[in-house]
Amino acid sequence: MLTITTINYIRELYFVEGKSFTEIMEMTKRNYRTVKKYIEIDDFNEKKYKTKRPSKADALRPIIRKWLLEDKTRHHKQRHTAKRVYDRLKEEYPEILDVTDRTVRSIVKEEKEKVFGSKNEAYLRLEHPGGEAQVDFGMVEVFENGIKKRFHELILSFPKSNAGFAVLTKSETREALLEGLIKIFAFIGSVPTTIWFDQMSSAALRTRDEKGIVQVAGFVQRFATHYGFAIKFCNPESGHEKGNVERKVGTIRRNLFVPEPEITNLEAYNNDLLEKCQTLNKENHYIHKIPKEQIFEEEKVMMVPMNTAPFDTAKYESRKVNKYGLVDYETCKYSASPSYVGQSVTLKVMANTIDIFSKDLSDKISSHPRLFGDKEESIHHVDFIDIIKLRPNALKYSGIYTLLPDSWQDYLQTIEKTEYKEAFDVLRIILLQDDMTYADMVLRESMQQETLSPEAIKITYKRLKEDSWMYNEDILLPVDLPPFELNTDQYDLLIDNQYWIGYTKLDKFSKVI
Repeated sequence: MLTITTINYIRELYFVEGKSFTEIMEMTKRNYRTVKKYIEIDDFNEKKYKTKRPSKADALRPIIRKWLLEDKTRHHKQRHTAKRVYDRLKEEYPEILDVTDRTVRSIVKEEKEKVFGSKNEAYLRLEHPGGEAQVDFGMVEVFENGIKKRFHELILSFPKSNAGFAVLTKSETREALLEGLIKIFAFIGSVPTTIWFDQMSSAALRTRDEKGIVQVAGFVQRFATHYGFAIKFCNPESGHEKGNVERKVGTIRRNLFVPEPEITNLEAYNNDLLEKCQTLNKENHYIHKIPKEQIFEEEKVMMVPMNTAPFDTAKYESRKVNKYGLVDYETCKYSASPSYVGQSVTLKVMANTIDIFSKDLSDKISSHPRLFGDKEESIHHVDFIDIIKLRPNALKYSGIYTLLPDSWQDYLQTIEKTEYKEAFDVLRIILLQDDMTYADMVLRESMQQETLSPEAIKITYKRLKEDSWMYNEDILLPVDLPPFELNTDQYDLLIDNQYWIGYTKLDKFSKVI
């Protein structure tokens, strides 16, 4: 835009002095288009705004805004970053993503200010030796079998290369920590020379000697010695000492847990999660501008080879079986066996499983998924069935009776005691393949029939299982089946109601002996 003085000079040359366009161009050193524009213009009002031109990014804004609005219902640590938005757009809307990641970052920044307001963060850069790692937990929300739950991401990060690896756990217990570290060690094939723990995650790893001096717990020290790394603890209120892993917790959460993933098998999910972490490590280092995995491979030379000898990370605790055949661990109950009532047993407590053994560990009694809710129960009802069959008169006064669904409690009150044995046989058949929830469903389905005998329940169960197999399972046939041609000549022998058996001709009323 020319100054108003220059514009007036051009217009004066044309309108007052009668100069031609060519003369004005020579005198002002302006091109033809500029001279023509300011001679023909008739509106000199100052523009208060610019007319917005259609942008390729306009189609992306509603999508990005929708995702950010959905983030308001999520945990603040599990929301979209600009990078995650760009990655999702590439995955879900490649046909309309016709802008650079820089443009997307700009849109996200604008929309986030509208939704959440602005936030500035600053970080302190530190130099770290190669081969050292930091470990920490972070909380994430996931869907497990359709139900939204809170899990924990265990992060092992390497400050030198900024590489990071994660596995998902159901708790932040010592067992979850150590089992998770072993899985990460096995994945990368090496062990850090030193691992830094913060105060929270190290609570279960520390103890005090007789003088009150804080030390690494003996069990944890054996674990570290087994795999060949040194343990160091961060100082209290010194977040900068583990800043790398804290940032990595957020980075992995935002990039790999947005939106919330669906989990059906934790072991399989963690295998996939580690591969996704490896993909993130292919991105360039924020300083060195080369792939993080390249720097990490150089780090691995300084690390310790993975010890292939297994290390038992389980916790062993003694419990007494109560009169109902159950044992307590933390706030939950687990079934042992009625035959062990009043006896001491040994619990093998792992990250996600609890096994119950005899006191001397010679016999495995039962195995359960580890529970983390308040006053939850895991009960193998089959273990109690045979005992109840022997003492049907004591059913209502036994612990097993209160553990049955209301439908089965009501049903057992309506049948003759002579039918108890058969009823429990049917219940046992169901529980050997399914659970008590399915047994409840079978009984309620059977109630629609005229009779409700144990045999009727058994028939209903078989019908439901056959229907499930028939309609829910895929039938796979070999792809290399030999060709088959149908020959219908044999049906001509049935003409005139006559049959051929071997070489003997019989009519349909003949009796074959």
